[in-house]
Amino acid sequence: MLNIKDIKPVYTRLLTTAERYQEDQTNGVLLDANKLEGRYKEYQKVVRVGSSVREVSEGDTVLIDPSRYMKRKFSDNSLRNDFVDNPIVEIDIPTVIMNGIDYFMIEERDIAYVIQDYEELPDPKPNPIIMPKPKKIIH
Repeated sequence: MLNIKDIKPVYTRLLTTAERYQEDQTNGVLLDANKLEGRYKEYQKVVRVGSSVREVSEGDTVLIDPSRYMKRKFSDNSLRNDFVDNPIVEIDIPTVIMNGIDYFMIEERDIAYVIQDYEELPDPKPNPIIMPKPKKIIH
């Protein structure tokens, strides 16, 4: 087993963070149907770039287009694929572990866009329920 400490992607490959949402987004009193906790964030930060990457730099915040990594229920050559909806079963983006942290290893063409400037805004619909603070268990 290897303990990878650093990676240099080749050609048009790049390495991004693989950050996940830490908590569910809430909508009023009930949890939103689109539970986000544990899911990968759409926006990731570029950590390393290959020698032929032209439009993206290390440190850029990017939106990943996962369409190439979507696995569908029916194969492309399936007759059922032509006549019914073909739902996405999973999205399988290649990951690599460096220093014990997961990263995505993707192609430059999998980047939809680079975010040039942004600001984080507060939740427009904050949860009206005041949740108790988590309790610590002391042994």
